[in-house]
Amino acid sequence: MSASRSSSPLSVWRCSPGRRLPAYARELANARARGLVPANRQVRVYLDHWPTRRRCASTLGPAICCPIDARPHLLDWRYLAALDVLAVVRPGADEGRVRALLRELIAARPKRLILLRPGGTPAAEFIVSAARGVEVWP
Repeated sequence: MSASRSSSPLSVWRCSPGRRLPAYARELANARARGLVPANRQVRVYLDHWPTRRRCASTLGPAICCPIDARPHLLDWRYLAALDVLAVVRPGADEGRVRALLRELIAARPKRLILLRPGGTPAAEFIVSAARGVEVWP
């Protein structure tokens, strides 16, 4: 994480009322509360699964998970603002859940939001681009 502005090292993320953080998001959210951003300004959000292979976090950046038992609209996504967000879903994922997650991620105002479906068609789809904003409304 790199500093974008000075802040207290004791700052912790405060979730919106009625919301909680997704799995594995606490460290990232607390860093954002202190004014830090991931070095590559990119975060992966996995829907209903966690990657089977652990990859080097320094290469791919932080990763968080919207667990299968969580409802995307009850999770706090605001710390993803102004970052590149890669939403990773499995082929055959429940499209209602995918759309719900994308709506919440769009509301967080990421710089870019890309839907990745490894092994699916299309494999990648821009939802929000830096140049044009929201390109596809879920």
